[in-house]
Amino acid sequence: MFCRAWKMSQAFLLTKCNIYKPFRRRFFLVFFLLFYYLRKVKLIPHIKMKKLLYILVLALLPAVVSQAQTEKKNSKKNNAEETIYAAGTVPVINGKVTFEKTIEAKGMTAKEVEEKVNQWIDGRYVKPTVISVKRFESEKPGTIIIKGEEYITFKNTFFVLSRARMYYYLTLTPGDGCCQFNLSRITYWYDDEDEKGGVKMIAEDWITDENAFDKKGKMKKFEGKFRRKTIDLKEMLIEELTNVLN
Repeated sequence: MFCRAWKMSQAFLLTKCNIYKPFRRRFFLVFFLLFYYLRKVKLIPHIKMKKLLYILVLALLPAVVSQAQTEKKNSKKNNAEETIYAAGTVPVINGKVTFEKTIEAKGMTAKEVEEKVNQWIDGRYVKPTVISVKRFESEKPGTIIIKGEEYITFKNTFFVLSRARMYYYLTLTPGDGCCQFNLSRITYWYDDEDEKGGVKMIAEDWITDENAFDKKGKMKKFEGKFRRKTIDLKEMLIEELTNVLN
C-alpha cells in the first residue's frame, strides 16, 4: 500500500506538475504524508484513491507555486549578488588592489564637481560613520586625497559582533563633467579588540582572485567575507558620489 501510493503520487505529479521540477522532492514528501495520513485515519473513506489524489494536488498547488516563485526570485538575486564578487572584480594595478571608476557629472565644471565632492566628504566622513579620516595635499591642483578608517561588519547579533577595521586611501580627481574615483592601499585590522592585539592584513594577501578562491573556483569562507565587504564599501562610495553629482 505504501509503495503503491508513493508511485501513484509521483506518476501523477510528474505528468501534471512538470513545470515544478526543482521542487518535486519537497512536493512529493508533503503530498504523500498528507495523503497517507488521510487514508490511514479514514477521514474521507467515501472518496476513491484517484479522486483523493486530485484533491490533494489541487490543495497543495498554490503553496508550491508560491514557493517556486519565491525561490526563483531568491536564486536570481543571489546569482546577481555573487556576480559582483566573482573573479575579475578585484583589480590589481602595479601590485596593489585598486578600484577605479569614472563617475559622470553631466553639465558640471571641474570647480563645481570639486565643491560637491568636498561637501560629500564633510558630510560622510564623520563619527560614527567612520572611525577617523585624514586629508592630504596633492601635487595636482583640485585632486582630493583622504585616508579613511571605518568598520566593516561581518556579523552583528545579540551574542556575536564580528568586524574589522578597514583602512584605505581614496583619491578623487574632479574634471569637467566627471570625477575620477580611485580606491587603493587597503589594509585591515581584524579582531582589534582582542587582548593579543588582533591581526593586521593587507588586501593583496586576502581579497585578490589568487587568494580568495580555492582550486575549484569557490570563494573561501574567511577571505571571501573580506572580499565581499570591501567590494560592498567600494560600491557604496561610488553610489553615494554618483547621487551627489547627478
